[in-house]
Amino acid sequence: MTIVFNDSDMLSAYKQQRAILRVFLGMTALYVVLCVSLLLFYISLPFEDPLQILPKVIVCTLTCVYIIFAYLFMGIKFHRARRYYKLISYFSVGMKQVNNSTFLRYDEPELRDGVDFYVLIFSEWNKKKSEYMDRKIYCDKEKPLPQFTKGDLVLYLTQGNVILEYEIVGHDEEFSEQENGGVQA
Repeated sequence: MTIVFNDSDMLSAYKQQRAILRVFLGMTALYVVLCVSLLLFYISLPFEDPLQILPKVIVCTLTCVYIIFAYLFMGIKFHRARRYYKLISYFSVGMKQVNNSTFLRYDEPELRDGVDFYVLIFSEWNKKKSEYMDRKIYCDKEKPLPQFTKGDLVLYLTQGNVILEYEIVGHDEEFSEQENGGVQA
């Protein structure tokens, strides 16, 4: 079986999330130090000094830059890293499902729960409806895309429709021809 995620992925995602948080906290500490030093400079100036406007302008400018930085850095970068870490951490505790299905096609990549995924479409037999149904399986975009061809019989392990392990166990030529014939007709 080809393993998509392993324990080192969770450790590296945790380290990435913590590194981003450390950078943000460092920038916040720098912002606070600059604001306090400008406040002390402002307080030390004599009454009606022409330099009184300078600390006010610098603090306003720094505040605007800090707010933009915080929104972009924490709202995009940290948020995505945190979502990715949460996704990987659920792999160790979530319910897993083993399936044996026929691969149909690749679909357009999607953003799901803040993480980018490739979308793999498998044909799976539905016992209740007694027919084949299409099932979306997600594959992390940071991992190599599995090289399946139409009609491959794939044994795969998923957790929350995210593929964790897979193995090509055969190829169903009749299925791929039947699907091609059905599309052209």
